[in-house]
Amino acid sequence: MANCHLCGKPAGFFRREHAECVSRRDHGKAVIQALISDAVVSEIEVPLEPLILKLPDLAREYFIPENDARDLLIRGWETAVEHFLGDGALSPNEESKLLLLAHQFQLSEGELDRNGAFSRVAKARVIRDILKGNVPGQLTAKKEDLPFNFQKAERLVWVFNSVQYLEDRSKIKYEGGSHGVSFRLMRGVYYRVGAHKGEAVRRTERLHVDTGTLAVTDKNIYFSGPSKSFRIAHSNIVSLTPYRDAVAIVRDSATAMPQIFVTGDGWFAHNVLANVAHLDS
Repeated sequence: MANCHLCGKPAGFFRREHAECVSRRDHGKAVIQALISDAVVSEIEVPLEPLILKLPDLAREYFIPENDARDLLIRGWETAVEHFLGDGALSPNEESKLLLLAHQFQLSEGELDRNGAFSRVAKARVIRDILKGNVPGQLTAKKEDLPFNFQKAERLVWVFNSVQYLEDRSKIKYEGGSHGVSFRLMRGVYYRVGAHKGEAVRRTERLHVDTGTLAVTDKNIYFSGPSKSFRIAHSNIVSLTPYRDAVAIVRDSATAMPQIFVTGDGWFAHNVLANVAHLDS
């Protein structure tokens, strides 16, 4: 007869756990995750020290291993992020609460970003700073580490890596053509009647041109890949189109076709490009 791997008491033949122990563990996970999230999103400041001391006892009470308890901390933090970003914005106070919890429980950026939550916080901060007319701070990338020749006093705002660069290109094909009918006029000489190439039809194709790094500054956007590199001034962009995972731009040119950058987060890329040109100089 095996013992329950949760409570340690006999579980019966061919059983590893009690149903009531599993139910208690699952309930405990929900309780701990909610405690963490509520501590952050509460409008009343909640001291974290008592919660830190309480969590080990709660984990033992609900048969939750140490590693699982840490996972619940991260889930609670992610839930708080979802709550704060429900209105599409992140206030300095909300950001401060999130960072304080991460610091108190010694949660690393890698752990907090396993589902992209930490990146969402960083992006929300960038949008907030740009809307206030400020160049975002705390960007880990340095201009000297990037493959671009930045202009003097140009300020780096954001860097997107592994960006697919696509171009819309227009091609003309002829459809409905006819070979016509040939008549012999004399030996070795023929005359063709009714031959025509058909009607010209313009088609647009979207082609993957390169994959590389996209950098946004307060003056320009830069792209660099193995086979394609260029710079576009914000003042030369006449339209922006957001997609779920990309943003398309059209330059100020009579023959310009859309240039598409697949960044993985079209909403963020669009909002950065739409507002960065208005930063204080």
